[in-house]
Amino acid sequence: MSSSFGKIFSKSFGFGKKDRSVLGVDLGSSSIKVVQLRNDRGQAILETYGEMAVGPYQDLSVGQAVNILPEKLSVLMKDLFREAGVTSNFGGLSIPLKSSLLISLSLPGVSEEELGGMISIEARKYIPVPISETIIDWWVVPKTSYEYEDAEKGKKGALADKVNVLVAVVHKDTVAQYKKLSSSLSLDNPFFEIETFSVMRSILRNEKGAILIVDLGATTTKVTIIDYGSVRVSHTINKGGQDITIALSRGLGLSFPKAEEIKRKVGLVETSSGGDMRRTINPIIEYIFSEVTKVMVKYQEKNTRSVEKVFLIGGGALLKGLFEVAKDNIYAPVFLGTPFDRTLAPEFLADMLKQTGPAFAVSIGVALRALEEE
Repeated sequence: MSSSFGKIFSKSFGFGKKDRSVLGVDLGSSSIKVVQLRNDRGQAILETYGEMAVGPYQDLSVGQAVNILPEKLSVLMKDLFREAGVTSNFGGLSIPLKSSLLISLSLPGVSEEELGGMISIEARKYIPVPISETIIDWWVVPKTSYEYEDAEKGKKGALADKVNVLVAVVHKDTVAQYKKLSSSLSLDNPFFEIETFSVMRSILRNEKGAILIVDLGATTTKVTIIDYGSVRVSHTINKGGQDITIALSRGLGLSFPKAEEIKRKVGLVETSSGGDMRRTINPIIEYIFSEVTKVMVKYQEKNTRSVEKVFLIGGGALLKGLFEVAKDNIYAPVFLGTPFDRTLAPEFLADMLKQTGPAFAVSIGVALRALEEE
C-alpha cells in the first residue's frame, strides 16, 4: 500500500507534539479550499483559510464544475496559497469520493491473513478496473450491541461468525497525479485521504448513534450514514449546486454567471428577475431530499435503528433558505455542520466561520489529521 494513502481508517484524534503549522486541502470540482492550522497545547489554532473557484482557470464561470488540467490546477493552488497567506508545506489533500470507491462487505470471521485474500476476491465484483491498477485499504467494522443481539436471536443475516468490512479503493493513477501535484507545490511528504473520512473527523463529536451527513456539492450530493463511529452507507445522488444554477439559467433566461450570482444572493427566500426562483429550484431540491430520505428510511428499516441527527455540509448547504427546506423534508433533527468549532479563532471571525463552515468540512478534517500525524 502506498504510504501516502495509508491509515485512512485511523481512529486517533490526539494531536502531535510538534509546534508547526499544517495544511488541509479540499480538491472540489468547482472550487479548491485550504485551511492552515497549528497545534498549541492540544488546541487546533486556525491560522488562515481560503477558497478559489476552479472555473475561471479553465475559461469558465464561477460555480461551474471543471475537470481542470493538472498544470492549471497547480497554478490555481499556488495562487490560492499566496492569496490565503499559507506558510506551511506539510499536510494532506482530499480524494473526492468520485475518484474512489467505498465497499461494505459481510464476510466469514476468519484470520486477518485469510480475510485479506477474501477481500481481494470479493472486491473484484465491485471494482470496474483490474484490481492490479488499484490501491486497497480495509478495516473490520466492530460489531454493535444490536448486531450482537440479532445474532443471539438468530436473525437471518446476523450470524455470529460474520464480520463487516469496509473497503476503500483508489486507482493508482489518481494517487500518482496527487503525488505529482504535491511535488509541484513543494509539499513535504503529504498524505491523501478520501473525503468521507475527513468529514467524519471535522463534524462528528464522538456520537455513538446513527448520524447522516449530506454533502451538497457542485455536481453531486453525497449521503453518508455513520453508526457507532463507522461508515455504514455511502450513496451518491447525481444532483448538486450546478444543477440549480443551470435550472435558473434556463427557467429565467439568464446566463450561467448571472444565474449563479442570483442563486448565491437570493437563494430560496424570495423572487428575483421577474421569475419565481423557488418554483424553478424546487424540483431539484425536492428530488435531492427525497433521495436522502429513501437512504435514511432504508437504513432504519434494515437495522431497526433510527437516524438521530442529520448534518448538512458542502457549498450547497450555504444556499439561503435551504436549511429550512431540509428541516421540512427530512424526518430527523437537521443541523448545519460547524467544522470550525474544532478550531480556536479570533472572536470577530465567529459569525463568518459559522456561515462558511459547512463548505470547509473536508479541508478542516484533512488539516486535523495532519495535526495528528505531525
